[in-house]
Amino acid sequence: MSTVAQAQPAADRRRWLRSTRLQDAALALAVIVPEAFFFGDPVAPGTTWRKQLELVALCVPEFLALLYRRRLPVPAFAVVWAVAVCADLLTITTDFQFTPYFGVLVALYTLARDGGRSTGLAALAGALVPAGLAVWYTFDQLAVPGYRTAALIAGIAFYLPVTAATWGVGVWGRAVAEAAERDRRELARARDAVRHERTQIARELHDIVANAVAVMVLQAEAARAAGPAALPPGADDALGRIEEVGRGAMGELRRLLRLLRTADATVEAGAGRRGLADLAALLEDVRQAGVTVDLEVRGTPAHLDDSVDLTAYRLVQEAVTNVTKHAGPGSRAVVRIDWSDVLSLEVVDDGAGRPRTGPGRALSTGHGLLGLAERVALFGGELTVGPYHDGFRVAATLPLSPTPDPVPPG
Repeated sequence: MSTVAQAQPAADRRRWLRSTRLQDAALALAVIVPEAFFFGDPVAPGTTWRKQLELVALCVPEFLALLYRRRLPVPAFAVVWAVAVCADLLTITTDFQFTPYFGVLVALYTLARDGGRSTGLAALAGALVPAGLAVWYTFDQLAVPGYRTAALIAGIAFYLPVTAATWGVGVWGRAVAEAAERDRRELARARDAVRHERTQIARELHDIVANAVAVMVLQAEAARAAGPAALPPGADDALGRIEEVGRGAMGELRRLLRLLRTADATVEAGAGRRGLADLAALLEDVRQAGVTVDLEVRGTPAHLDDSVDLTAYRLVQEAVTNVTKHAGPGSRAVVRIDWSDVLSLEVVDDGAGRPRTGPGRALSTGHGLLGLAERVALFGGELTVGPYHDGFRVAATLPLSPTPDPVPPG
């Protein structure tokens, strides 16, 4: 209990030190104090109380403006700019001496980073006003006769690059922040796409498992209804069918449970089931869109669980759809299916079509391949995507399912 009580004040202190208000106050002081002594003469011989009070009267609003520069970047810049211009004009026209500029640079950086492009450019132009007044003061009143041209060049060489660099760093900071925000949004969209794909897979597996279990139950009921006297003629076949369907159902159920451990969404109602047998209609639709598609099949088709068959179909569907969207009409694609120890699928296009532009490009969400990766990984396969010569290649391997024993007619 005492340890917790001791840890709480330490946590409060750390939270206080991380306060942005404290950080802004420290920065404002770090700007105002050097500025007052570098551009002014508060402790110079002959400095009166009146001049020191005037200096403080100008520094206080600048300090407050810098304190609230994050929340109110435009008003903060306006106040700091007004203080700098007033101080410069007083310095030029009276015996007061204070030409502040550090605060203008901080406010300019903040506005260039947090404001829009036009606002930042306006602030850059505005910042050159107090800079010009300070250069003029140095040239007209401080420079030794015969060295005024050198003083003018030195003033311009100091204020102009520093001002431009401060504005440029602010613009660069804004670009970095915008890029980071775009990355966060893209990551969020990608996660949503993956979550949606997992929901779709879970729904499809749910339908498959439900159907398999129903068949198993019906077979079991048929075996029980036959009675002990009828077991010798058909018991082995019926019970073998129950065992085979039960093994398949349990395999599908394990996949479903593995998926649902990491999925947040709810399983929805199912849709029509498809598989590699439906590729002809799919490829014909792609040909109608102006893409030449050839289908090459090697080996002898083997048994696939319904979920694996659907995944193979979805992979080809996504790949040829991407050819239509990105390679465009006039391109040529080849769909290769190789039946061996595993099922190998490959879709390659030549990239020689007329890529869609304008509204057609908006047809792509950019997350279809993420869904394919989720599906293929779920079934223990491998997916490879990337440029291939002048086109693009999508390839995957999926494990084959054990071949079920044929059930003789009862």
